[in-house]
Amino acid sequence: MRYILLGCCAAGILAGTLSAQNVDALSDPWTYGLAFRRILLGPAPLQQIVLWPIPVGELAGLLPGSEQPPYAQWLDSAVQRPGFQLVPSVGSHRFLLGASDSLLQLLLHLSLMSRTGVARYGDTTSSFLLARLGGQAFVRYRDVLEGFLDISNGARLAGPPEAALRTDPSLGRILKFTIEGQRYFDRYAGYLQLRWGSARVRLGREVLSLGYSPIDNLILSAQAPMLDGVLLDITHSRLRFTYLHAAAEGTDTAGAPVPSKYIALHRLGWEPFPGLSLALYDMIVYSGRGFDLAYANPLAFFVSAGLQTAERSNRDNSLLALELALRPRPRVLLYGTLLVDDLNYSTLFDTSIAGNTNKFAFQLGAATLLPVGPLGLQVAAEYVRIGPFVYTHRTIVNSWTHLNAPLGYSMQPNSDRVALQLRSWLAPRAMLTLTADYTRHGENLLGPDGKLLTEVRNGVIVPIGNVGGDILRGDGDMLAPNRFLRGVRSSTRRFQLQLAAEWLPNLRGFVTVGYLHRSGGNAPTRQLWGVLEIRLGY
Repeated sequence: MRYILLGCCAAGILAGTLSAQNVDALSDPWTYGLAFRRILLGPAPLQQIVLWPIPVGELAGLLPGSEQPPYAQWLDSAVQRPGFQLVPSVGSHRFLLGASDSLLQLLLHLSLMSRTGVARYGDTTSSFLLARLGGQAFVRYRDVLEGFLDISNGARLAGPPEAALRTDPSLGRILKFTIEGQRYFDRYAGYLQLRWGSARVRLGREVLSLGYSPIDNLILSAQAPMLDGVLLDITHSRLRFTYLHAAAEGTDTAGAPVPSKYIALHRLGWEPFPGLSLALYDMIVYSGRGFDLAYANPLAFFVSAGLQTAERSNRDNSLLALELALRPRPRVLLYGTLLVDDLNYSTLFDTSIAGNTNKFAFQLGAATLLPVGPLGLQVAAEYVRIGPFVYTHRTIVNSWTHLNAPLGYSMQPNSDRVALQLRSWLAPRAMLTLTADYTRHGENLLGPDGKLLTEVRNGVIVPIGNVGGDILRGDGDMLAPNRFLRGVRSSTRRFQLQLAAEWLPNLRGFVTVGYLHRSGGNAPTRQLWGVLEIRLGY
């Protein structure tokens, strides 16, 4: 309680970091949650939210004004009140300053945030206090150019770093935090977007999400670290084409950085009629040779381009995916994704080692909106299965990861998960979310030293303990027939309850309680944590 009270007071002095899921104001839980709710209700096109975040200008066509975030409402109405404004407002919401004329709108915003919490890990209980000062800038020139910048600096004011890391793993991805006594951390996100009609090119650093699940997505997840890249997105009639080329950070088995790691992605979506969306994905991961023009072509087929030369065929990691979303009636959405990491038709049903050349993952889910409460009760349930060695690659460095975290669903290969989410809307900017999941995982076999079990064969070290349960280890995938959940079996039960509410204009709070219990496996654990976060500003 002492730390909670201290954290509330510190909000007026300093501020801490948010998790990586909230790098863009468009990715705040209210805006995306309300947009997903509108898709459930219909008749909005399903593909309107498959790529998130969406441009500020598209919010008006998706959400009514009362459900749009205050900064979007200000940008939409700024042209009607030209001039320079100090501490402008939208209703009772206040900003630092704004400027507008018939062509240009500029909005600046500040934030003070404090986060305090308690984490229990095994028999150890620790408290922590984080604080951050941040600033945002939005700029829009006509309807053609749009820019966003979010910068912040924070510090750990009290408690051990391990307690903060257990409640927010994204802190461990910040180099400043890991090299400066695990005390200071910063964050930068921003983009510049050129838009004409229904097409846009976007260059910047941000978290991108691709898919229809309100829980997590198989291709690009909002749980993943921020990416630096260029995005091309074009919508024409019922078609939508998306291209992404981004830099990623990776390490080898010794922990050394991988030079010049990149990912590239195509998505071609088709909505033949309202309520049905079909899409095909084509993805590639490559590294070690700089920017490859073969994958810079937005119209190239990456799998074919990767087979053109021996180097690309042997080193690069190609993936394909099919996606389906169906709204059979208002308030109901069904969705599914099939991901193919490797495919060999001749060994498709082979259960011997030869069949290891086929690796699959899939996600099946459903969401509905029940008429309970002011804005309804949203219920989502899904099943995800990621086969052995999916997302990995034999060259190790070319896994579908960034900063050693999955770019897709936040779980390891050789595992499956059942997840349930309940979301009650108390008001447009107040929601209570309960998420529960159960995960089975076939973990790799480790030696007495805690490292992957190996043996020497003809002078070569062979990773005999690799059963495909580590996204960073794709070597040894042809040593034995792949069997789902082979290895050291673990079971994880996880629950999280969060209240996210804007209690007063410019005053936002998040109360989160979580529990995790992993039994079996290489590292059984039991964790319980509670976090209170207060934000002044955004």
